[in-house]
This record gives sequence, C-alpha cells and structure tokens, in this order.
Amino acid sequence: MAEDEIERLLREIDATSSTKPPATPATPASREVAKADNGTAGGRVAFAVGAAGVTGIGAWLFGVFTPWTDALDMGFAAAVAAFLTGLVAGPPKWFSS
Repeated sequence: MAEDEIERLLREIDATSSTKPPATPATPASREVAKADNGTAGGRVAFAVGAAGVTGIGAWLFGVFTPWTDALDMGFAAAVAAFLTGLVAGPPKWFSS
C-alpha cells in the first residue's frame, strides 16, 4: 500500500469512530515544520536541567539516608547523567516549554 492510501484509511477510521469533524490532510511541508518544532533547543535544555535537578536531589537524598554511600558524589553523578540523557533524548511530548 502506498503511504497516501494508509493516511486516507486512517482518516476514514478517525472520521467514523469520533464525532469531531475530519481534519484536513497535512501537506508534507507542514509535517516538516511540525517535526522541526518538536525538538527545539530551548525545550531540550529546559527538560535536561529539570531532569538533572530532580534526579540529582533524589540521588543525594538516597545517599543521605544510606550509610554506605557518599551523598554528594551520588547526587552530582546522577545530575550529570540525567542532564546528558535529557540533552540526547530530548523532552517527551507531554513536556511543554
């Protein structure tokens, strides 16, 4: 099946299964703009900083309450790892910047 046929079938299924009016088909140019907007640098950096803060504080608290670990090193390492992972992976769809 061609890609256009699949999109047409999916629109027909959406139209029959929902009460809202069918959406207008997206042009290839508008799809490219939507893809470019999803991975903006500002959202990626904001998500990475937030993830680093939450994970670093969580690891630090775990280190504080466990006697066999070093809290400061654990918190710092977790923050750096979460920051780098957040930069590479990017924000999820639910995260709005």
